[in-house]
Amino acid sequence: MADDAGRDREGSSATFEPVIDKALPTPAYLQLREELERAIEIGALRPGHALPSERELAQTLGLSRMTVRRAFDELGAAGLVEQRQGSGTYVKGHPLEQVLDRVLGFTDEARGLGFTPSARMLEAGMVAADREVATALSVDVGTRVLRIVRLRCADDAPLAVQAAHLAPHLKTLSLEQLEQLGSLYRCLEEQFGIRPARARQVVGARLPTDHECAVLHIAHDVPVLDLDRTTFGDDGRPFEFVRSAYRGDHYRMVLHLRAGEPGA
Repeated sequence: MADDAGRDREGSSATFEPVIDKALPTPAYLQLREELERAIEIGALRPGHALPSERELAQTLGLSRMTVRRAFDELGAAGLVEQRQGSGTYVKGHPLEQVLDRVLGFTDEARGLGFTPSARMLEAGMVAADREVATALSVDVGTRVLRIVRLRCADDAPLAVQAAHLAPHLKTLSLEQLEQLGSLYRCLEEQFGIRPARARQVVGARLPTDHECAVLHIAHDVPVLDLDRTTFGDDGRPFEFVRSAYRGDHYRMVLHLRAGEPGA
């Protein structure tokens, strides 16, 4: 497990004070694992909060770092914590589930599931539409469109990188208003009167790029869900094409299926 004493923690673990009794026959790593499990269960260590570093726990409790690492490894195997590359070990939250029966933006989707959504702008500007973007938006290849790349988070934990490409007539979208509202769909509705009516979404799986590993805090062997979505307005015209990379260990998709006709 990584150990960065100066890491930027998303939650404080200062109130967590484990007690290890070396006189007991129970191995120290099991005692520490149980102490950490108990802290997670009672909310002393909440989803998104960082565990104390290996070095910090080893020094505080008088244990070897190997002992602390073994406790961390067992918590990871149990699905209670996760290692974020170059950042530390964090308490895992419940996965965010996208229900594929309606068109929702990330903000409303996360809030509906009890998460607090947030976004960080990574890039915004006019770009030439490649063939995939041009086909989705029904424009010529090379047409200048506004691309907005954002890091999407749930309860402050990085979840997805999204690159939204907007139809040419939406190039005057206010980025300042987008920052204030957080929701692109809400911003489009307020500024242009556009609301999503339906969408076509294609889902795949792949390994992350170096950039995605860095901003999502994942290792190169953690798969991402590759989502491409074209969104249409009430007039039937496409107004948005989004490429998203979601953390495969934190995100899953749910389909609501109905029974078909007998014999179908």
